[in-house]
This record gives sequence, C-alpha cells and structure tokens, in this order.
Amino acid sequence: MHYQIGLDLGSTRTATATCRDVPRLESVTPTVVFANPDGSLVIGEEAERRGVADPNRVARRFLRRVGDPTPLRLGGVALGADVLTARFVTQLLAPHNGRVAVAHPASWGPHRLESLRGAGLSDVVFVPGPQAAVVAHDSRARLEPGSVVAVYDLGGSGFEAAVVRKLDSFVLAGRPEEAEVGGLDFDEAVFSHVAESLEWDSLDAENPVVRAAVADLRRACTAAKEQLSSDTEVRIPVAVPGISVREVRLTRAEFEEMIRPALTETTSALLRSLENAGVRSGDLAAVLLVGGSSRIPLVTQEVSALLGRSVTPAFEGMVAVGAALSARVREVAAPEVATVMWSRPPRPAAPALQRKRRKLTPYITAAVLAAAVGGGLAMNTYFAGNATPDTTTTTPTPTPTTTEEKAAVVVTTTEAPVQPQKTVAPPPPPPTKRTTTTTTTWPSSSAPSVSKSTSAPAPTLSTKASTKAGAP
Repeated sequence: MHYQIGLDLGSTRTATATCRDVPRLESVTPTVVFANPDGSLVIGEEAERRGVADPNRVARRFLRRVGDPTPLRLGGVALGADVLTARFVTQLLAPHNGRVAVAHPASWGPHRLESLRGAGLSDVVFVPGPQAAVVAHDSRARLEPGSVVAVYDLGGSGFEAAVVRKLDSFVLAGRPEEAEVGGLDFDEAVFSHVAESLEWDSLDAENPVVRAAVADLRRACTAAKEQLSSDTEVRIPVAVPGISVREVRLTRAEFEEMIRPALTETTSALLRSLENAGVRSGDLAAVLLVGGSSRIPLVTQEVSALLGRSVTPAFEGMVAVGAALSARVREVAAPEVATVMWSRPPRPAAPALQRKRRKLTPYITAAVLAAAVGGGLAMNTYFAGNATPDTTTTTPTPTPTTTEEKAAVVVTTTEAPVQPQKTVAPPPPPPTKRTTTTTTTWPSSSAPSVSKSTSAPAPTLSTKASTKAGAP
C-alpha cells in the first residue's frame, strides 16, 4: 500500500510517522549505527547493544558531520557522515512503502541537503523541522493566514529556535538561532552527580563487565532525568562491580539547579529568533515546545516567564507527523509545482512598454516618410544641376492633423511644360504594429552553507562521555 512517511531526523533519536487516512507516530529509534566487519550496518537499539562490547565500531551524533568530507572510521570501515545518514534512513524505511519527507534542522543549507541527495536520498522531500512542527499544529488547530508561530526545539544534542509564518504555504520568518545545549548535557549532569558519590579509582576500565555496568548506569541516569519530569525525587540504582554504593538520591530541585544556566542559553536564542523575524511575543499565534527535553517542567516555566504567556510541550512525534503531512501535500501538488517552475507569466512591465510604443508609432511613421521625401528631393536637385535648366515647382505638403493623414503623406513634384509631369510617390506605409509578449524562464539558484558538527565518543568510565541519546 502506498502512503506517506515522515522522519524527524535527530542527532540522538529519529521519530517515524506515517500518514494513511490520518497521521500517527510509528516509532522512535536511537540514531546510532554499528558497522560489522563485513561492512554491513546495524542501526537503533541493536547498534547500541553491540557498541557496548565493541565501541570502536559504533557511530553516534554523526548527523552533525553531514556535509563534512572527512570520513568516520568504524573499525576497519571508513564512511562519510552523508553515507552513514543515507544508509541509516534507508534501513529505517525498509518496512515502509511510499513518499518520504525528512525533517532536518532549519540551519541546514543547500550544501548539506545536496550531499544527502548524492549519498542516496535523491527521492526524499526535505522539510525544515520548525516548518514541519507548524504543519502538524495547523492540522489540529487551524491557523489564520498571516499567523506567526515560534518553535522552541530542545533535542538530544542541540537547540534551535525559529519563527514560522503561514502564507500560501509555511515559510521561515527571519534567521533561526541555535545553542550548543541538549538532553545529553542534562544526562551528563545527572551522571556527574552520581559519580561524585562513587569511588572510581579501583575500577578496571578494560574489563568488559565493568564497561557494560557503566553503560547501564548511564542509561539509568537518563531514565532518572525523564522520571523527574513527573516525580520530585528519584533514586538511581548502581550495580558496578567494585562499588559498594547501591543507589544515589536526586531531587528535582537539585536537577533544575544543574541545568538552569544551560536553559538560559536557549531562552536567549529564542528571543534572538523573534528579533530576527521582527515579531513580538504578543504577535505569536502559538508557541510550540518540541524535542524530548522540552518536557522538563523547568523549560515550560522559563519559556512562559520569558514570553509572558502560558505554554505547554507539544505532543510526542509532532515534527515527524508534520513531515508526513508535508509529504502528502508535496505529492499531490507535484504537477502544479513543475508547471510553475518551468512556465512564467509575462513580466508586468511589458504592457506599459507596449502602450508607449503604440502612442509613438504615428510620429515615427511620419518621420520616416519625411526622410524618404527629403532624399527624393535631393536626387531631383542633383539631376537638375547636371541637365538642361528647367523650372521646378514643388507642391507644399499640408501638415497632417490626424493619425490617418500622418500615415499617408504624399509629396507631388511638377516639372516644366517641356517635360511630362512626374509624381514622386512615398514609400509604402509600414506594416501594422504588432505586440509580442516574451515569456522568460530561469531556474532557481542556491548557495552552499557550512555548519560545524561533532561525533560522540564511545561509552567509557569518564564522566565526560555519554552513551545513550535520550529524551527528555
């Protein structure tokens, strides 16, 4: 069965939605790839599990490297981030059949998108993530034309703020803003809090059992962070060989103090995006909080206080659902888009130029005829000077007063009685002025852009690494 599929392509997790009769969220998959020795790839949860035992073959957060020609080495396999992303998307879409739209960060320029198309995603429709979020919102709460919506997107490895305006379609208004803040930073804050209560010096970092236990502890820290969105206190289990502590307590107040400085960066970026679009908070028809980490209660409080209005997190998978809806719209409108692209109407200035030409036509005709008559008189004078003198009488030409008279000026020349009378006829009048309209076509152009990205390290005992890309 043919239907539409939407992907919210995130650095830590990728959501998949489908649109048959109605759109719905299908799955959320870790954006992780594991390379087998034979070159085949494993994605998602299975890649996470294999990466614990062989961290040199796993790749995380490679989306931030899209557009960078430097390959990533996974064991004995070297693959560019563009190829990794394309193969990840292809394997993720294997169970589905239909038109695909992929939501991406609004800051991505043509260079990154073209690199993904060249890596195997040529048939995919690319949609900026904030735009997809507003499309999904509009499907539930119809927006008036001209409405503007702010999108606050706090994902696993980064933050993006943008303003979207509804015109004939949904377009970005002003320049989006970013901040190097995400859910992984909050995971790391929780893990550091737990690590302060443990003794790490006696642990064998090369022991596979210890490495697996530390990876489990990091996942427990991520789960505790998510649990604090509904509870005010959590206890994080510790099951690391050689560590006597069995659990660590963490309250919501302690967690909020850890992340408050980072959230200040996101709200500052949101204000800049409003300024870039020339929009005040009172002009906004809605504020959408998307991304897993936007469900943290402190996020809602900070954004509400900043804008002076109540805001709530969007439903899960909103961006993926909006991408699926965008795929349906693009598929239906494809013939119309092609017609508009290759056939442009006449330029507006043409009618005005034509009117001016019509007004000047009689005068131009009269001037041409006068020049022809003048030339004829000059020839008569030349021959008269080299022949027998005679008397020449020129009948004066009446001044034309109407358009018809100006277009039919006739000059008559009468010679002496010794010779027959001659009449110099004017040249035939010019053909009727015709108006020609020319339609000009031209392709669109784009300029490449470059943005920086990073790759995550493998899970280790260091408190500076992260193994699970979770949300919130």
